Formats: sequence, C-alpha cells, structure tokens
Amino acid sequence: MPVLILLLSTTTVWALMLVCNRIALTSFAVDAYAMTCWQLVFGGVALILIAPGRRIPWQQFTLPINWMYGFLRVLTGVSWTAALLYISAPESGILSQTGMPLAAIAATFILGRTPGRSEWFGHAILIGGALWLTMHLPGGFSNPAVLLMLASEVTAVASSVVAELHPNNQIKDAWAHLRFTGVLLLITASLFLIAPPVIDFISPVPIPYISTAGLFGTETLLAGLLIGILLRGPAMVLTLRSIKTAGVEKYILSTSILPFVLLGLEMLAAKLDLTPTPVHDSVFWISSLLVMIGIIQITVSKYRHAARTKLRVATSDNPVAQNAS
Repeated sequence: MPVLILLLSTTTVWALMLVCNRIALTSFAVDAYAMTCWQLVFGGVALILIAPGRRIPWQQFTLPINWMYGFLRVLTGVSWTAALLYISAPESGILSQTGMPLAAIAATFILGRTPGRSEWFGHAILIGGALWLTMHLPGGFSNPAVLLMLASEVTAVASSVVAELHPNNQIKDAWAHLRFTGVLLLITASLFLIAPPVIDFISPVPIPYISTAGLFGTETLLAGLLIGILLRGPAMVLTLRSIKTAGVEKYILSTSILPFVLLGLEMLAAKLDLTPTPVHDSVFWISSLLVMIGIIQITVSKYRHAARTKLRVATSDNPVAQNAS
C-alpha cells in the first residue's frame, strides 16, 4: 500500500471511530471510559483470533516493552480525557498540534532524522495556533488543560517512538503483526482497568470521566463490541503500520489533519441528527487557520528536504556527476 494512502486511511479510520464514539455517547446510555476499555478488549481479541490455526502469542504478554507502550497509551488517553473537563473536544484537537514539534525533536535526538531548517518555521506556526487558542481559554496558560494536553502529546510521541523501535513492529508476517497488535490492545485495556483506582488515590480532584462504574452496561458493552472490532482494532493496526512505514514524524503529521476530518464528519453526523451541531467561535477558526498553514509549510518542507537528500545521495553515488560538478 502506498505510504500516502496508508497515512490517510489511518487518519480516516481514527476520525470515523471518534465520530462513532460521539454518536454512542450522545444518543445512548454509554459510559465513555468503560466503552473505551471494551473497545480495547474486543478489538484486541478479534485481532488475536483472526488467524485460525495459529498459536496465541502468550510470551508477548510478558515483554516489558509491550507494557511500557500500553502504559504510555493509557497516560495519553487519561490526560486527554481529563483535559476535556476544562476545554471542548475541538479545542483539545488544536492543542494536540503541539505533538508535531515534539515528534520533530524526538526524530532529531532519538531517531537521528533531522528535519530541514524551513520545517521548523512550520512548527513555529503550529505552536502559534495553539498559543493563540491558549491565550483565550478561561485562565489562559494557567488552565489545567494546557499541561494536561502537553502531557498527552509527550506520551503520545513517546509511545510512537517505542512503536517504531519495537522489534515486533518490524515483522513482515501480516498475521503475526495482527496478533502483536491485539496483544498491545489487551495490555492497554488491562492498564485502563487498573487506572481509575490509582488515579482516585493520587489525584487531588475527582475526575468523573475516568471510572469503570458503568463497565457492564448493555449499551456500553454493545458499543465497545461493535466499535472495537470494526474500528478500534483496524485503527491500531494501521497506526503501527504507518509508524513502521513512514516514521514517527510523518505519522504525527498525518494525524494533524484529524481535527479537520473530524469536523467534517461531525457536521455530516449533525445533519443526519446523530449528534448536536458543532458551534465554534472566531478564536477557534483563527487557530485552525494557523494550524493548517503550519501543516502545509511542514509538508512542503518535508517534500523539498527529501528531494534534496535524494539528489545528494544520487550525486554522491555517481562519480561522473561528482567530476562534472
């Protein structure tokens, strides 16, 4: 599958899953946190069992790197969920754009892939969009959502780096890779179940969204089953494949358009009377415009940097071209 199609497919599936989650939460008696747990469970089990006749990879449940990945994913989800106590989902999408410069920094100092100099200008514009929104939040920079979203993005980039370096994410056997992905989902689910009592113990304020009180609600179970198997599992498979094929930076770049894809899908869902009509003010649209300009600048810079690198390598491998120059 071409890299661009893979990246766009990953973002689209995530957007569809988030919209379906919103439909479930606004139209049915569904517990958000419990539904996420069930999505991870059912999605993981489906991926493990999808290849008949193959052994369940029990050994992978004992690997520390898998639990590290699951732990980082839980921190990402819990931090983002907690941020929604203070800001709206679209606003959280804008603040999540800080993940792009963080991915560039990780690529530079951990993965040894330095971006082109002009790309940093695009990152500065992205940060400008996030800062513009932050300045207009209640409390400004002291709003708890600012640090929570930053923590969410730090752990999201960290988990992506772990995924890129993970030896089991390099395997070519498609069935084995599905089972590996299923293991990661089940490990993450188990950590999600452990998280609420731990958070209740350490958090100075109650976080109502993070609870397993509605774990066995019928509608919660059904939503977790359907969305987990049809969307959560495939989204995770595509995510790991995207990170493996394109690298952390391009994967995070592709997810930066998620708020805009999500906005379009939410508007469509609202027209079908499945969700409330989204309403956004001028601050949100100015921030969105800055984010879009930043994304375009980074994309163009990456294309030019890759073209220059390819030309430089081709020239260095061609003695005739070297003599001519």
